[in-house]
Amino acid sequence: MSKWTTGDWVQAYTDDGALVHGYLIAASAPIQTALLQVTHSDNKELMGKEIAVSDRAMKKLSENPRKSEQELRSLIDLSLQIRDEEWFAELTNELRSGPKRGRRKEDGPGFRPVNRLGSSDIR
Repeated sequence: MSKWTTGDWVQAYTDDGALVHGYLIAASAPIQTALLQVTHSDNKELMGKEIAVSDRAMKKLSENPRKSEQELRSLIDLSLQIRDEEWFAELTNELRSGPKRGRRKEDGPGFRPVNRLGSSDIR
């Protein structure tokens, strides 16, 4: 029996040495390779692609890592791309139940952001 399960989140290195993060689409026990859907990589060309990697180059990621608001929004985008309604609902609920970001008093009515040059003109 394989130590890998379809859907596992893993970190791996490709044969070319690129670091990838993603989830397993399929694992093959005799050949000891896995098909990985890449969600993050230091090689931008691999992002969003399915690639084959050796299971010796893979490391399983934590089941329940704490996700930042930006990570949740990225995963929500991914769930929409792959049309996974259940995962979308789970992620949006997690985003809604997360810590509430308080508004700064500077963000009240009449607040105008100022750029690095000290100008609030946006052209």
